Amino acid sequence: MAALDFLTGTFSRLRSAPLFRVVSVYILASWAVLQAIDLLTAQFGLPGWFFQAGLGLLLLGLPIVIGAAIIQTRTAARGGEPAKASADARRRAPRWLTMRVAVLGGVLAFIGLGSLGVGVIWLRNRGRELQPDVVSVLPFHVVGAGVELWREGLVDLMSKALNATGQFRASDPRAVLNRWRREAGDSDELAEPELAGDVAGSLNAGRMILGSLIRTGPDEVLVSADLYSVRWLRREATASVEGREDEITSLVDRLTVDLLRSVWEGDDVPDVRVSAITTTSLPALRAYLEGEQAFRRSQFVEAQAAFAAAVEADSAFAIAHYRLALSHGWWSGIGGDLQRHLTAAARHTQGLPERDSLLIVANKIADVDGDLDAIRLFERLTRRYPDDLEAWYGLGDTYFHMGGQAGHQLDSSVEPFERALALDSTFAPALIHLIEFAYATNDTARGQSWTDHYLTLDSTSFYAQAFKLLTPLAFGSAEESAAAEQALDTIRTELHGWVSNRLREWGPSSNLPLHKKVELAYADPRHPNDERGLALWNLAIEYMRLGQVATAVELVEQALPLFSGGLDGQALYLLTNARELGITDESVDGLIDRLESRFSYPEDMPWMAVTAASEGRFADARIGVERLQSVADSFSAAGDTAMGRSMQGQVWTIRGRVAAVMDSADAAVAHLRRGLPMINGFWTWPRDLDRYWLANLIRDRGGEDEALRIYGSIYQNPWLEALGYFERAQLHERRGEAQQAAVYYVRFIDMWSDADPHLQPRVESARRALERLASETVSVDDTNP
Repeated sequence: MAALDFLTGTFSRLRSAPLFRVVSVYILASWAVLQAIDLLTAQFGLPGWFFQAGLGLLLLGLPIVIGAAIIQTRTAARGGEPAKASADARRRAPRWLTMRVAVLGGVLAFIGLGSLGVGVIWLRNRGRELQPDVVSVLPFHVVGAGVELWREGLVDLMSKALNATGQFRASDPRAVLNRWRREAGDSDELAEPELAGDVAGSLNAGRMILGSLIRTGPDEVLVSADLYSVRWLRREATASVEGREDEITSLVDRLTVDLLRSVWEGDDVPDVRVSAITTTSLPALRAYLEGEQAFRRSQFVEAQAAFAAAVEADSAFAIAHYRLALSHGWWSGIGGDLQRHLTAAARHTQGLPERDSLLIVANKIADVDGDLDAIRLFERLTRRYPDDLEAWYGLGDTYFHMGGQAGHQLDSSVEPFERALALDSTFAPALIHLIEFAYATNDTARGQSWTDHYLTLDSTSFYAQAFKLLTPLAFGSAEESAAAEQALDTIRTELHGWVSNRLREWGPSSNLPLHKKVELAYADPRHPNDERGLALWNLAIEYMRLGQVATAVELVEQALPLFSGGLDGQALYLLTNARELGITDESVDGLIDRLESRFSYPEDMPWMAVTAASEGRFADARIGVERLQSVADSFSAAGDTAMGRSMQGQVWTIRGRVAAVMDSADAAVAHLRRGLPMINGFWTWPRDLDRYWLANLIRDRGGEDEALRIYGSIYQNPWLEALGYFERAQLHERRGEAQQAAVYYVRFIDMWSDADPHLQPRVESARRALERLASETVSVDDTNP
């Protein structure tokens, strides 16, 4: 009993002691502070060290508070002693160690910690325009045998499910996975919210999904995921589903709906059916996801095989058809396989999310129909989905191949391609076109940089081997160029064809020495005749571009006998155009006469109706137009609507040019305007020629601004680039725009400085114009106006 009384009395004295009360209050306050820090960390996504820092400050503050309490207690205990003793005690105690100072220091420390937290949140979100309706799906953590496919596969499937909701849209899976690999490497661990937030935030996603898939049985899987706010790194929803692996699309549907319930605005989340977007066949789905993984890594041959297996298992699998078409296009170029699968994809777009449907339609009307409306659709896609790599690439690709036909300069393709690379720096197709652009424009610095970048991604394909030869030839030192030129004499025919093709037709300038090195080596007798003929033809085009007509005609005459399929009709068309444009001499007229004797009019060459009209044979011109109309009708009747439409467009433009010869300018303009939009955008030579004549008519009718835009976008037809410069220069001079006129006169002179003697009067007139402008104190240079 005595012991109990002692303990009770001791506890009572401790409880009544100031130090005990201070420590008790401090511990209770610390618990409350830690709870608040924990809550703030969860709500605002503060890093883990924030809680640890708060705990450290509290532990550091405990001895300070205890010390202040002890000093305060002692000072109070000496309250009855003489004043001198009390003063001595105060002098011995640190002046700063008081309870008031301790509390104030603690408050300031936590204000500093809070400011640091605010700074972390601000730095994390700085420069981001996070969109709450955009969701990034991060790679899933997968556990178990045979489930590795779902690590990236669930990113694809959940992204499609999100796009199908109508209220949310997913970040481009390719961009997400590329950013994740860049930040996390090849780690297959569950994504940490902080790192995942950096990836999603870089794509302006306001939310993100982190998840895992675990095999729980031979055919069973458990899929769970968390929905996070990217701004605050706060978990907004958690969901999990379990079922058979062959029901994976249904599991994704349920998981997506469950995650979105807590953040859905309006009525309940609509039903989502990924199987309707993709396929109900698990073999087809697996093949498709394997193709996606290869496709993202630019392994287009492997992707073709996988996507082909997917469409074989499910012929109505629209997205697999679409991907198979692109993998053909990005590896083997435009052809029957690409067009067939794009057409099949377009037949099955019903029920697809807007993004997938628009991409398929835009690619189909570009690569199958050649319709310039594809440019408008891709522009719409980039506005609607600014983080979509394929939308940016599609826009760049249509600018690159068809932009001139819609009035765009060739360099308009550069920004979209670079936007695609910003989303995925490993996206090889964009780099391929950028490198080709550098060859066309003699852009040494960027050409070398883009090539170096490409070769870090691919060092073995035909593209890589072609660039390893062409870039030193175009941009390298004398020693590098010589070594590459020597290598051209030994490479196999197929590779030489790839090298030649990388230089072909892109304009808007000519690098004749580079073309000569490549094409003359390609024309070597060790190569097959068709390949040799193609090389000579390509080189002839470059001489034509520079106004060296006699040399071009000589090369054409050497090339024609080498083609087993014959190229006489194309040569006749090319040279007839030259005569109509006034770029002609005896060699041109002589070859035209010989070629004409091999054909019958109008059966074989109805387009020569313009020549007939210019020679006053108007009945023959009418017969030629009627023949062309019958050809267009026959294509339409056979079901080839794309070719029928283009041929019908040619009928109208030929009518327009015949009307122009007959001095019916109003009818000519109307017919040309009607026909041009119908012609396939890849028919660059005939469309450019018709656009040139339209520009001349519009110019003469006072439409100078439109004429200038057309002249400025004609760079693929070999005759018209130089003439376009000359016409622009004259128009600018007429409008009193001396600086712009001088720029284009200089470009024209540079291009045709070595033109044939019969073309030199035009060059001389441009020089005289420059002298006039110089007398008006115009600064002449070759920069853009």
